[in-house]
Amino acid sequence: MTFIVKTRKVLLNKLLNRRQLSVELLHPNKPTPSQESVVKELASKYKADERNVVVYGLKTTFGGNRTTGFALIYDTQQYLLKFEPKFRLRRRGIIPKRDGSRKGWKEVKSKLKKTRGSEKTKIYMSRKTDKREVIRAQKETYLKGFVGK
Repeated sequence: MTFIVKTRKVLLNKLLNRRQLSVELLHPNKPTPSQESVVKELASKYKADERNVVVYGLKTTFGGNRTTGFALIYDTQQYLLKFEPKFRLRRRGIIPKRDGSRKGWKEVKSKLKKTRGSEKTKIYMSRKTDKREVIRAQKETYLKGFVGK
C-alpha cells in the first residue's frame, strides 16, 4: 500500500522519554492504511524499533484521501510499559485481556446489596482476583523476551 506520512507538531517529551507526533497520512484513491503499516513507516522514518511505536486515533476525512492521528515513539520498551495506558497494552497483546463478563460483575454487585456483614466480604473475595500481580508478571515475561534479542 502506498501512502505518504507527514508529521506535524513533533514534541520531544523528556519527562516521559518519548516523542509525540501528530501524523497526517495522504493516500489518494486508496483505502485507509492499517495501523501496522503506519507503525512500520514511522519506525523507519525515525530510526526506532517498531515495538516502541504506538499509533492511535486515526480518523479518515469524509471523502477519503487523508487521515490524521497521533503517534508516540518511546525510547525503550520499559518506558512504553511504564507510561502507556493499560487498554492500549491490552490491544497490542502485551498484558492479558480482562477475564469474566460484565454480567458476572453486575450479579456480584446485586448479591452484595442483599447481604450484610462477613458474608459480604466472602462474596466479594470469591469473585476478586489480584489483577495487579497478574499484569506485573505478564509485563515481566514480555520484557524478558527482549533481553535475549
